[in-house]
Amino acid sequence: MKAIHAMALTALLSACTPQPELTDTQGEPVSLQRFAGKPLLVNYFAQWCAPCLREMPLLNALQREGKVQVVALSFDSMSAPELAELARRHDIQVPIMQVNGEAGARLPFPRPAQLPTSYLLDADGKLVQTLVGELNHARLATLTRQ
Repeated sequence: MKAIHAMALTALLSACTPQPELTDTQGEPVSLQRFAGKPLLVNYFAQWCAPCLREMPLLNALQREGKVQVVALSFDSMSAPELAELARRHDIQVPIMQVNGEAGARLPFPRPAQLPTSYLLDADGKLVQTLVGELNHARLATLTRQ
């Protein structure tokens, strides 16, 4: 009888555990909590968006600097292998991910209406700034000074 109660409790607790919001290029689930402890720039992009692809080298450089973590989120629904191929084809060196359907509703920012759009989160995962439009060196420099 105790085993049945333990199994029921485990099932109830796992049902209450939030599912990860993102999926990486390996098809593995990822939670934004993984990036806690450092500012995070979440960049929504699409493979058909020329300004999105133009800003990728800047995002790669920002990630290498190490002051701000960067994650690229595909605006379009893509499989993990398609995301991996897109990253390879466009030399996207930052983690590239897909939002997991309904779990995306728990993200601290909305799905953007315009691309590219980036969201800056503080080290605690709170939304600090929304950047709409193509990023450039000057706009990124302000992020690293915060």
